[in-house]
Formats: sequence, structure tokens, C-alpha cells
Amino acid sequence: MINVVLYFAFLFVIFWIIKKWNFFHHPDISYKLTLFLFISKMLASFFLFFIYTNFYPNNRLNNDIFKYYDDGQVMYQAIYDSPSNYIRMLTGIGDSKTEIIEQYYKKMNFWIKPIDYEIVNENKTIIRLNAFFSLFTLQNYFINTLLFVFLSFIGLFALFKVLSNYFSQNKLILVLFVFLMPSTIFWSSAILKESLVFFSLGLLIYFFDKLLKTFSISNFLLFILFSIALSFSKMYIFILIIPGLISLILIKVLPNIKPWLIVLSIHLLIILLYFNSEYFLPYNFSEITVAKQHDFINLIHHFNVPVGSKIEIPLLSDSIYSFIQYSPNALINSLFRPFLFEAHNLTSLMAAIENTFILFLIILIPIFFRKNKFNQWMWFSLSFCIMLFILIGLTTPVLGALVRYKVPAFPFLLFLLINFIDFEKIHTKIKSIWKKQY
Repeated sequence: MINVVLYFAFLFVIFWIIKKWNFFHHPDISYKLTLFLFISKMLASFFLFFIYTNFYPNNRLNNDIFKYYDDGQVMYQAIYDSPSNYIRMLTGIGDSKTEIIEQYYKKMNFWIKPIDYEIVNENKTIIRLNAFFSLFTLQNYFINTLLFVFLSFIGLFALFKVLSNYFSQNKLILVLFVFLMPSTIFWSSAILKESLVFFSLGLLIYFFDKLLKTFSISNFLLFILFSIALSFSKMYIFILIIPGLISLILIKVLPNIKPWLIVLSIHLLIILLYFNSEYFLPYNFSEITVAKQHDFINLIHHFNVPVGSKIEIPLLSDSIYSFIQYSPNALINSLFRPFLFEAHNLTSLMAAIENTFILFLIILIPIFFRKNKFNQWMWFSLSFCIMLFILIGLTTPVLGALVRYKVPAFPFLLFLLINFIDFEKIHTKIKSIWKKQY
């Protein structure tokens, strides 16, 4: 009973924050609509819990929505055993003691990745955050989830506030595509890295957009803060947005140069640096990408991943030719798979329907084309989407993982597409057909 009361207490506080915080005040979104959007995410979190507990009831260890929470509770137990060890683990300062490793880290299942290439182990970030939240939530899974839902909602709202300034049609259309697409609402409404990615990415872009308009120390420091937060949530997402951000800065300071030329030049330079990173960094990024693909393929064979989830992807070699050769296939896989006939469970069916809808939007563009000048965030969206989709398409041989990995770019992809669709023409056409029929 106390857990139910505490859950509603947290929910009341969140509703109060949404009502009182100026950040959530937007001329195109009423308070009621804002609450509806948040409650939709909250309900999505319960739906995910239902799916995982009813369709995968005997595999909690590897269930994504539980694994970081469970490891966070192992860390939290140090509060009772040794508060000083809890602080060490939470901060990462002095946590290499044998006592901590033996008593806590070795009892966690996901503290150490089986194969780790990243500069930052993002698993540790989300585990630590769960251990911290448990100080206030009485270790209640649903309240921890509620806090992750709220964090991702803040990020999505920040993203909407930026993109709405560059979308001149009915803003409710943008609300639908930013907040309510199935992949976005479900995978950002659980104790998953995607929730933290949307939180940090949305606020990073929010303060970067402010900096583009007017520089201030406070906005710069907040931009740096959320850049660090994003790098500790998913480092490769942070790396992939850098070319787009640099392009926007140069478009701003070099107004006499064609934006497409700036964007193209920056990305060609980034590609050159990517394939020569070992000469100026302690990492060979192209080699790491190849190794990650090969290890992922070996991993799914080792764990005997169900046939319906696996897809065949061509083996990469560490050469620019190999990457260029297989990039079109990677882009198609990321954009459109799973296809409807590849859906083998409820979540993959939702993803397949969503992918079909994306194809439908692309078809609508030439039919109801809206002439639109490429604005700065459209350039960013194009950059981020292409690079993320190619990267995950090259390295991911499992459909379920492919669906999850592309989620951070989904609002940007939709923002890009709907800018070229004239929804007023569609509305007029539908009204005309309706009048003829009735």
C-alpha cells in the first residue's frame, strides 16, 4: 500500500512541475495536452512491463527493462552494509577496492559488458542512476520507471520546442510525430538507455539552439553539461551529432557559402578523420566498427538467437571501399526493416507497421509536395539520421536491436519528412473526396 501511495505522490509532484515550470509552457501545447502526452508515456511504461512479464516471464535476467534496475539494487544494498562504499560506487571514485568488486560488482550481471569497445561504459551510468533513485523510491521498480519516463519527457519537450520554431504548419502535426510514434513513446518510457539519451540529447539541442541565437555563459555551460550527460548515456550518439552541430555553426558564421557545400565538406572531412583516427587518437574507429559487427554476429550464433530475429548482413572489412559498398543496404535495413512479413512478435509487428508508415510518408512527398527551404535543423536531421542509420545498419544483425538503436533519430527523421508534405493540401483533398461521397 505504501508503494502505491508513494507512486501517486511522485506523480502529483511531476504534474505540479509540469504546471509550474515555465519550460513546459508553450503557446501550441496546452497544459491538458502536455499532461496527456506525459500520461501516454506513463501508460506505455506499463504496457512494456506487461509485454515483458507476460511474453518473456522466465527470462528476467536478460529482459532489457529490468536488467539495469536489478543491478542498481545490488549497488543500493551497500547503503545498509557500508554507506561509504555506496558513495564510492555511485561516484566511481575509489571503487576499485577488492571488497567492492567482490561484494557488489561481481554480483551484477551488466556492470561489465561482455564485449566493450566504448570509451565510456554506459551500463554503469544507468545502473548508478537506478541506485541513486532508489534512495527516494524505496526501491520501487515502478517509481524508478516513472522518473525515467519524466526525464525522457523533458528531453522530448525540449526537442519539440526547438523543432517547432522551424516547422511552419500546424504544430499539432509535429506533436504527433515527436511524442506519439510507437517506437519513440515505448522505448523511451522504461529503464533503458534510450530514456537517458532523449533527456540529454533534447536538452543539448535546446541549449545549442539558444547559443546559435545568442551566446551566454549559462547556456554554454548547460550545453557542455548535457553533452557530457549524452556521452555517458550513449557515446556513439554524441559522436554522431558532432558533424551536424559543427555544420550548423559554420552555416551561421559563413552565410555567404551555400549550406549544402558546408555540410558536404564537413562530412567528407569527418569520413577522412574516421578512417585515420588511429593517427591522432588512441582509437581506430573503423577497426572498432568492423570488430563490433563481427563480434555481434558471433554473439547471436553463440546465444542461438531465434531465426525470425536474425538478418543477414554483409561482412565488413577495414577499408573505406567496404563501408561505401555496404552503406546503401545498411540504410535500407535501418529505414524499413522489419518488413511486415518479417514481424514475428508484437513489438516487431509495431515496428513493421511504423516502417510501412515511414514509406507511406515518403510516397506522400511527391504527391503533396511542399516547397520548403532547408532550415538549419533539417540539415542537422539529415546528417544525424544518415550517419546513425548507416552505422547501425552495418553492424546490427538482429531486428529487435535494429529497432531500438534507431529510436534516437526517429523524431528527426519524421521532422525532416513532414517538412516536405503539405498537410493543408491533404486536408483539402480529403474534404473534397468526402463531399463527393456524402
